[in-house]
Amino acid sequence: MDSTKVLKKVEIFHGLSLTQLESLAQISEEKKYRRGETIFTERSTGDEVYIIKKGKVCIELGLKGKPNTATIQRLSVGQIFGELVLVDRRSRSATAVCENDCEIITINRDKLDKLFEQDSRLGYTVMRNLAQLLAERLRRTDLMLVASVLWE
Repeated sequence: MDSTKVLKKVEIFHGLSLTQLESLAQISEEKKYRRGETIFTERSTGDEVYIIKKGKVCIELGLKGKPNTATIQRLSVGQIFGELVLVDRRSRSATAVCENDCEIITINRDKLDKLFEQDSRLGYTVMRNLAQLLAERLRRTDLMLVASVLWE
């Protein structure tokens, strides 16, 4: 599948023109990972956002004081992860592991920032969509927290 077609499916790129999607594709890179391979780890630093072109990725959190992890999300084609790197330069909040063989599109934050400077409409659209995505995830987390408190 063409990278531009995958990028068109990504929530934070909704509303972009074909030309804008092609600009994103030009600054992106593709990487392949094997089943079980870790893409990045919790508390590591990074400067890339990731989009699944093929395969599935599990987002996992370490459990304080325990050797195992909890899968908090399973992602598939067209979904983005590591997107917090676009908002801050802090360490990763979770670990990303390939559930099966994957092809991943990566976009470097600094390259994306330059593209935003060249096309402010693209930058506005992406950041507005990112804010909506993060708000949805925060609301979902709030509901999960409430549910876990009610079960205690």
